[in-house]
Amino acid sequence: MPLRLLTPMNPVRLDTYRKECARTAGVSADSVPEEQVAALYVWQTALGAAWFENLAYTEAILRHSADTALRSWNFARSGSEDWLRTPNSRLASLVKKSAKDAERQADTAKKRRAPDHPRKNSPVGLDDLIAQLSFGSISFLMPADPPTNRQSLRSGYTQRENLWKTGLLGAFPRLTEEAAKRWVVNLPADVPPDVVAGYAVGQALGRLLRLRNRIGHHEQILTVNHSRLRKDMTVLLRAVSPAASDALKRIDRVPRILAMKPISWTPVHVTNESVLS
Repeated sequence: MPLRLLTPMNPVRLDTYRKECARTAGVSADSVPEEQVAALYVWQTALGAAWFENLAYTEAILRHSADTALRSWNFARSGSEDWLRTPNSRLASLVKKSAKDAERQADTAKKRRAPDHPRKNSPVGLDDLIAQLSFGSISFLMPADPPTNRQSLRSGYTQRENLWKTGLLGAFPRLTEEAAKRWVVNLPADVPPDVVAGYAVGQALGRLLRLRNRIGHHEQILTVNHSRLRKDMTVLLRAVSPAASDALKRIDRVPRILAMKPISWTPVHVTNESVLS
């Protein structure tokens, strides 16, 4: 049955899976049975679905935590918790595009509300805008690329570093400095200790964002470091809510599906109907 799904697809798309089968079995690509290619493709689709479940919870939790921290941060500096429509000047340039996109999408969602929708004629509020923010919008706020010339910065910190240590740090209340140091990679020696955790979070969010985008575009995730990505997810959630992290770990299907990877086959004829039946 899986082979029937793949037959109408572009052979170039399947070439990656054929090569992966050949690599794991130590044979040439042209000797890989089509049934094995189909089995690997179906397995990876299931793996992507399991990851998408995890990311659905992770994204919602991290977005809410960041939003809560930024509402307090913006209110303390500008008298308004609406950090998208009336952001403090130190945040405005970072959220300009995200706010515009969220406003447009929220307005479209409002127009599409059914006549019996309980909020049919309600104005678009901050919660509506937050609901439209992408995972990338939150990731974009975190420190990711250290400056090459820190001495040129008036405060000694970049815009994102300042936002982290004065606001977004509060979104990850249980992230310790020790854990961040073990987690972060390839930071210059001149990065101030009080923003190392921000870079650890920014790097992890970036990796999870790239994974989510690959899955969303139905690209292969055969070569990604699943162990590292699961640790990213766990550390991020634990920094916000250990209880949520533990709960997601109990329903996480990724380890089980990883263990089911079809990596070998018996070199005999296998009918299409028997593969993954």
